[in-house]
Amino acid sequence: MIPLKISKEAAKHFLVSYHNLNGTQGFSGSEGVLQYFGRVKSIQYDPLNVVGRNPDLVLQSKVEGYKPSMLHALLYEKKALVDGFDKEMCIYLAEEFPFFSRVRAAAGERVKLTLTYRNQLEALNILGEVRDHICRNGKTGTKDISIGKVELSGWGHSKLSSAALDYLYNIGELCVVEKRGTQKYFDFTERVLPSKILERNDFDSQEDFIDWYVKRRIRSVGFLWNRRGGAWQGHYLSDTETRTKSLQRLCDKGEITLFHIEGMDFPFYMATEDQSFLETRSPKKQVKILAPLDNVLWDRDMVTKIFDFEYSWEVYLPVHKRKYGYYVLPVLNGNDLVARFEPVKATKGEPLTIKNWWWEPGVKKTEALLERTDQALKAFAGYLSVPSQKTYRDFLK
Repeated sequence: MIPLKISKEAAKHFLVSYHNLNGTQGFSGSEGVLQYFGRVKSIQYDPLNVVGRNPDLVLQSKVEGYKPSMLHALLYEKKALVDGFDKEMCIYLAEEFPFFSRVRAAAGERVKLTLTYRNQLEALNILGEVRDHICRNGKTGTKDISIGKVELSGWGHSKLSSAALDYLYNIGELCVVEKRGTQKYFDFTERVLPSKILERNDFDSQEDFIDWYVKRRIRSVGFLWNRRGGAWQGHYLSDTETRTKSLQRLCDKGEITLFHIEGMDFPFYMATEDQSFLETRSPKKQVKILAPLDNVLWDRDMVTKIFDFEYSWEVYLPVHKRKYGYYVLPVLNGNDLVARFEPVKATKGEPLTIKNWWWEPGVKKTEALLERTDQALKAFAGYLSVPSQKTYRDFLK
């Protein structure tokens, strides 16, 4: 069979349509949030909040009328979603919880190594006491239980009980039932998730699990190449040999399709059922503001090659090493990444303000582009429930 070959423009259009960045999928409200999760499977979580946390920023660009309260309700009231480790710490559909048992076991071993390194391995000796506390008291945060102090060098938990809670969460014995800011509250998973979910069987073999996980990760982005990068982070998938064997098996079974993008040497893979996104008609151009850890951006090198847009999140870099700024967001116009900007931290009652704006070299600042961008920034302020400036034209020069 001759591999599919597409243009770079078609590849960009595929990703934009796949993630509903052009409105072709009609995702709207809480139902739209679940539809998007059903497609991409996971959204990466990060606690930093400048203009919303990363999951909120991902969803505001994909789901019409999105508000952060929708995600909170789906996580902690309706229990349709769950916090859990995937690529990094992520949010995914609660119905998938049983399928991550191998990932949780690997995460548990990783936590043990971390506890050893931090001289906190005694936390594993108090698991029974921590379980007893949760059994008696229910929902528990690190501030609600204090067992054993730890001598620290400035990194890690200050109490053994906090380290124990983290371990029990990583292995899946506990679930996050509430977040207040960055503070997590836990309860036993069997009390949180419906029994009909927890009773589901895991995979019959390691090979079946790996194939499911590889295809799932491809769908988190839309398509991927088989190269080291952020999109393949995490347990199992970061191993090149394991991943390569699985990709071949999935191709042989027809579950994924190998294709090429003109001008690129490496093959790419998409889920076979997603090929229809290559055929979606392009509506009028829209300007969208992307999250720093947006699914589209999981493989930064791939983004550079396809969109001709180099992006790195500089939030954890020292100031003198930053090229742009602390919290900088990419801006999409139609199928092209055309700019990036640094917002001022959103404050209730205060208008959304731009600290810095950078257009990409060669971008023509037409009247239509400036108008679309102005409207997008006003919509972004609406998602944040803060006022907008009367116009953002002065920031866009």
